Amino acid sequence: MYTKQERMMQMTFTKLPKALTAEELLSTPLPPVKWIIPGLLPAGLALFAGPSKAGKSWLTLWLCLQVAQGKSVWGREIEPRTVLYLSLEDTFNRLQERLFRLVGSEDTPERLILQTECPSIGQGLEEQIVSFLYNHSDTGLVVIDTLQKVRSCDQSGSMYASDYKDVSALKSLADKYGICILLIHHLRKQAASDPFDQISGSNGLMGAADTTWVMQRKRTSKNADIILTGRDLDRRTLYLHEENCIWLLDEEETAEEQRLKAVPEYLWRVAEYIEQAGKWQGTATELLSETGADGVLPHMLTRKIVEHFDTVFAPKGIHYETHRTSQTRLLKFSPSENDADDANDADIDITQLSGWDISKIASQASLASSAKPWRGKYGA
Repeated sequence: MYTKQERMMQMTFTKLPKALTAEELLSTPLPPVKWIIPGLLPAGLALFAGPSKAGKSWLTLWLCLQVAQGKSVWGREIEPRTVLYLSLEDTFNRLQERLFRLVGSEDTPERLILQTECPSIGQGLEEQIVSFLYNHSDTGLVVIDTLQKVRSCDQSGSMYASDYKDVSALKSLADKYGICILLIHHLRKQAASDPFDQISGSNGLMGAADTTWVMQRKRTSKNADIILTGRDLDRRTLYLHEENCIWLLDEEETAEEQRLKAVPEYLWRVAEYIEQAGKWQGTATELLSETGADGVLPHMLTRKIVEHFDTVFAPKGIHYETHRTSQTRLLKFSPSENDADDANDADIDITQLSGWDISKIASQASLASSAKPWRGKYGA
């Protein structure tokens, strides 16, 4: 049985049973992803982590204002929604000062509700949020700043289990009512090759979250990066700069764009040269000379070929191997096996395949392969 509050907050899309066949699922129209900020922040549980005193609270309050007023966020149009901002590390005096600087002469945003106190998870927080939703049925975003302020005191079991249990309770709430609950969190001071590994706590936090933002910023810098990933969006990076306490977008890159951007220009030139030649063998120095790649050290070329092989060479069907002779290291490029097989197949006269004489097919393929010239500095 649903309570009165739960009935008032019933989702508008089709309720699905807990189990159904794949055929039923494929036959059932489902609503699209509900976006609070299109392409960046969907409904569900979101985690926003960043260094201490890096500007997370200023950015968060600005985001809350934009959503409450239906104003664009980094070039994305926003549908106005009621926002509950639980700013648990601030006072109303501090929040008022920030609002004066962010709002200016604009109209007072009535859809933004601010609180500086609330119960912890499992101690009344969930019930308080449900009560708020009952009284503000157009709510789209609930922000908890910070997660640590509402953590439960239950430390039994592993850290992962404790982290996952806490945030899962909030995720269930977000999923049930079709809202986004955004948790503000901190990063560890230790550096990590993957920015998401810097999130304080265990992997249980990110494991339960639908969307994760990580903010990177040096304390005195006016610039910051936000790296995003999630179940409903591809990984991307936002490059921001701060101006009058507002974070403005300079550039946005997807993971694919970042991967392509990391490839040196001369490597594309080398790949195009090899693709046109068909086959090539020689030293790195010779390859650099033939492609006109000045100022690149031979050992750097060989290293970059390996580092970006899957991005640059593999899509062109280029096979690469290297071996050292008594005097130098040779690089050898040739069509990949699949491409070579396709080329061999193209040389076979399919009108002669009556009876499926496999030995004849193999013989013709072998002759076709041996007839191909080895193009490059070194012969076959």
